[in-house]
Amino acid sequence: MRAGAMNSVGGVIRRASPAEHTNSRGGRHILMKLVTLFNVNLPEDILMNLKFLKLKGLLFCCLTAATATAQPPARVMLDDFTRITTWCDMGGTVNPEENIYWSRCGSFPDASRPDGYCAKLTFDAAGREAEFGMGNNRVFLQKLDENAEGIRLQVNPCGFNTRFTADLKLSDGQLIRTAYAPASGDGWREIFIPFPKEKIAGRHPFSVYRLVVWFSGPARGEIFFDDVEVDFKKLPEDLAPLTAEPVYRKLGWRPGEQVTPEYLFRNRLSTPFSGEITVKGAGKEFTRKIELPPYGLCYQQFDFGSFDTQEPHPVAVAFGGEPLHLGWISVFEPNSGPVNKRPMWFSVEDQELNNCYEEGVLHASWLPLLGVDMIRAGLMGNAQMAKGKLRAEALRKLWTPPIEAGVKLLIDYAGYMPPWVIRPNPTSPLDCRWEEFDALMTEFAKFFGAMPEARYFEFINEPNLNHSRTMTDDYLTALSRLYPIFKKHAPHVKITTGGFCPAIPGSQPQFIERLLARPEIFDVIAYHEHGNYPHYRFTFDIVKKIAGPGHKPIINTEAATRSFMAAPREFYAQADQLVRKITYSKAVGMEYYNWFMMQDYWDKGIGADDTFSLVTVYNQPKPSFLAYAELIRQLSNRDFSGMAELDPLLEAFRFTGETDEVTVVWEKRRADGLKFVLRSDVPVLRTDIYGNTRTLKPQSGLVTVESASLPFYLKAPKGKLQAQPRLLSFRDGLAAVPGERVKTVVTLVNPLPQALRYRLKLGGRSFSGELKRGESREIPVNVTIPAEQLHGESVIPAELILSDRNGKVFEDSLPIPYVCCVEIPEKGAPEKTVVLDSPAALRELVFVPTIPRWSGKEDLSATLSFSWSGEGLHVRCRVTDQEHNGDHTGPHIWKNDSIQFGLDPMNGRNWSEYTFSLTGDGAAAWNHNPPEGFKSGKFDGACSVTRRGNLTEYSFTIPPERLGFELKDGTQFRIALLINDSDGGIRSRTMLFFDGLDGHKDTGKFGLVQLRSGRRK
Repeated sequence: MRAGAMNSVGGVIRRASPAEHTNSRGGRHILMKLVTLFNVNLPEDILMNLKFLKLKGLLFCCLTAATATAQPPARVMLDDFTRITTWCDMGGTVNPEENIYWSRCGSFPDASRPDGYCAKLTFDAAGREAEFGMGNNRVFLQKLDENAEGIRLQVNPCGFNTRFTADLKLSDGQLIRTAYAPASGDGWREIFIPFPKEKIAGRHPFSVYRLVVWFSGPARGEIFFDDVEVDFKKLPEDLAPLTAEPVYRKLGWRPGEQVTPEYLFRNRLSTPFSGEITVKGAGKEFTRKIELPPYGLCYQQFDFGSFDTQEPHPVAVAFGGEPLHLGWISVFEPNSGPVNKRPMWFSVEDQELNNCYEEGVLHASWLPLLGVDMIRAGLMGNAQMAKGKLRAEALRKLWTPPIEAGVKLLIDYAGYMPPWVIRPNPTSPLDCRWEEFDALMTEFAKFFGAMPEARYFEFINEPNLNHSRTMTDDYLTALSRLYPIFKKHAPHVKITTGGFCPAIPGSQPQFIERLLARPEIFDVIAYHEHGNYPHYRFTFDIVKKIAGPGHKPIINTEAATRSFMAAPREFYAQADQLVRKITYSKAVGMEYYNWFMMQDYWDKGIGADDTFSLVTVYNQPKPSFLAYAELIRQLSNRDFSGMAELDPLLEAFRFTGETDEVTVVWEKRRADGLKFVLRSDVPVLRTDIYGNTRTLKPQSGLVTVESASLPFYLKAPKGKLQAQPRLLSFRDGLAAVPGERVKTVVTLVNPLPQALRYRLKLGGRSFSGELKRGESREIPVNVTIPAEQLHGESVIPAELILSDRNGKVFEDSLPIPYVCCVEIPEKGAPEKTVVLDSPAALRELVFVPTIPRWSGKEDLSATLSFSWSGEGLHVRCRVTDQEHNGDHTGPHIWKNDSIQFGLDPMNGRNWSEYTFSLTGDGAAAWNHNPPEGFKSGKFDGACSVTRRGNLTEYSFTIPPERLGFELKDGTQFRIALLINDSDGGIRSRTMLFFDGLDGHKDTGKFGLVQLRSGRRK
């Protein structure tokens, strides 16, 4: 197919070698960055120039291909810098007066490069020689085998005399350095850094820990490098010959706008590539043939059409059935800057001082789309390494982009006292020369006193987690000294406590209590909590209790939830937790809430694994970004006015504005098909978590609302929306097992002030009769639970028609909630097994090219069985897994190949959690969350873990005294079981029998089970 031709599924194919797009794509990409992120029309003369540049690039491509030299068999790109990312500073020459206060190395737009980007290294070397190290976790995660030959990269030394080398981390943990490769002069040239094979032999796999650049003399300026690749004699078997990464054009698309994501494909081979790729997402599938020359690249755009609704759509790019990229295309209506005018302030953190400057500018452009009021801005003592020489110019430049985006700043002084402030041989990180400490803080206070956008100053990140001998005393002294300094020089800036972590076992004893007993030295109480919603509520209550009556305002300066990397359900769960936690924070009167963070950073610092953020490392907004933007629109400028009791399965918070009310609603436990009825004589607006709104029209003052798996909003004029008891319900509740036929009673309520006739359809039968005003009717029914019904909250379909003498007044489907239980038979009765062997039970936790995806039952699957007797609750779990890792011990055995088991007695007693694993010392068991009367620690109950071939068999018994309920027929309680798969020592995936243990500890997601006697027929 010729370049530019339409293929069979639509869309324009544009093919290129590395030489193509030398100017076209780079220039076009820079133009796209300069225009607004949404609807943009480029002038015709610019479009014509781009077309000319593209033809010019094609000609250059042909000339390059004709003169190509022999190439190694394979190259793996470690970073081409098109993702607009950062390489973290990792040691080197320090100039305490350099006017840089961000990561010195990262992506930079360059129209001369084939893909429009390179890396820029900025430096200011004070000595005769200088050396700078920089690293990136995404690069480090690429494991290199014995076929890896060396690092190939493109360098523009910009006239400096430089040498490049790399530090390699071997499988035994040792760091070794390669030989130096010189680069000098002006303009782009290729260099190669060979790996020292004799030092690496037998110590595979290894990784590139960092790149190091050496300068021969005092130097100030910048150099550029690009396309950091590893040459292989043979492409590793776990790597595809083709790569695919999304091309950043803008953050998302508006409803009605043509959605046209673009991907950059690269050939890793020294031979031409030809093959079909598929792109699936948003209900569409594209198949396209990719043809590339050796090491060639091309851009592919896919036309998904337009969407009327706002929604994040997971998209997968695959080759040969294996994923090349998992990501998102998001359709949403952006905000246009802060819309909130009063507390609670909505905030997000970006850690802009850890980004390269260009990445910080990009992230700042996302702030108006999100609509936050503030950011938590990072600061450390290294901003003033020499007394009286604050890097003021650099700080102003660092924060100019977010300030111009319209947000205010909470300054997080995370830590570090410069050498001129800290005492020799300090007893804590704050054991200071106090007069010098005062001078340091005076400089900061004067600086922020002239910055009206600075509103809060948070002193020391998580100070209660430091266990230095004098930390508590030194912290209280420091805070008491800086408080009057800021009141004098920056009176508009509120001083907050350091964001401490309550309910953490590693907390400094009495730190929080002693701190909150000194309210005269701070204006605001700041704390951190990343746990799930129930734990979030728990820790807030702890803080409030310690603070006591009349406490200072409370804010959360660091709170989030991981999305992990691959499974869409976890991304949706993150959005769910975001809405719950921020809604609760506003309801309890917090002054400020900060979501941690704007963009994932697992690709940056070595060893980073966090996926807390709103945007992926590929610059794609997650569902949580859309959810936060809509929540800000819904709750801005409103006050909490109380809880709304809408239905027993729902939790609802009501917020009042000047003329209307918004109620935030979510399910306490998932209940597919749930509907509920409210009272309203005016239309009600129902808006989903992403911002799609439907108008619900009342029938005789009744409005039927469909629930959802994710939170949603109901809006109506003040006082117009009221709760209504269920019109239909099972009298005593209904809990049954799949396939069971149950005799039960349905209660029907007359909701209207007049006599009514009713007609009820349920279970294939029709019931009719009359209801007096205010009367309820009990109707005996037979209900059959579908044999294939999944365990958990569900509904029995029903239809209700209510009529008065004038005709129908209400007609709707009103499914009746019930619970489908797991049956646990008595020991000795026929065993009931649960098989986990499908993607439905699987949860991938990472998406790293070096970790293969789940390949089927032999990779990970399990058979579970449960029983009970007077000895306790018995659990057996047979896990098939081709690899077993058991290096961790004690409370960390959950990081091994292991199983976790949670149990909630549902009677007000503590829930409990256990982990079982096979370690080098044999079977290990740990009780993380103990039942009442017990302490966390080693579990000494009956358990065994054995492994034969690929089969690991777990067997354990939770004794009666640890259960919290009576062992008898009919007893109900909740459980969850999770299987951890730790391939290569990395916890890479899990299989679940009920949710609630992984990531978000939530017993409300546990499954309901019921003990059945062997004597019951």
